[in-house]
Amino acid sequence: MADTREHLLDLGETAVRSRGYAGFSYADLARDAGIKKASIHHHFPAKADLALALIKRYAERLSAALAGFLDTAPSAGSALTEAIRLYRDALGEGDIMCLCAALSTDTALLDERTVAALEETNLATANWFESVFERAAKDGSIAIYDTGKATTAGEAKAVLALLQGAQLLAKSGRSIDLFDQAVAGLQSRIKD
Repeated sequence: MADTREHLLDLGETAVRSRGYAGFSYADLARDAGIKKASIHHHFPAKADLALALIKRYAERLSAALAGFLDTAPSAGSALTEAIRLYRDALGEGDIMCLCAALSTDTALLDERTVAALEETNLATANWFESVFERAAKDGSIAIYDTGKATTAGEAKAVLALLQGAQLLAKSGRSIDLFDQAVAGLQSRIKD
């Protein structure tokens, strides 16, 4: 049973990342999994339950990946480079994007539990970027904007918005080059 559940989560994640939350049904999942719709309902009684399980699993994986970057990177700039690469790799061939960006485009269709989990995931990711900029202030590996008003928290949220927005741009334009162009300014600030 656990294998079927994980398989359904894998298929559901691919569907959301490529077509959006509204772009697939349990009939699609049943066809792709080679099972009956009733089997899906056994694991996820409603599509909202599937969405919540998807964002929770994704949040755990994303958090682990980001934590690994900070733990192993020799500098804040190196950790940021790895994070940018993670967001770029999430585009596949330009036909998918990260689950958070994909779900963010459909928040009006999501239940409150899933929206809350999505907000929590985005906040945790922004907090990770904030810790990167705090580290960069000490190791000098990222040029920090000093406008007198900017904070590491604000800059972290801006970077998250940039990366997710660059994914949307690349997916809609069907070109990973659009992502690269959008993040070039951020990458130019990395000194190592």
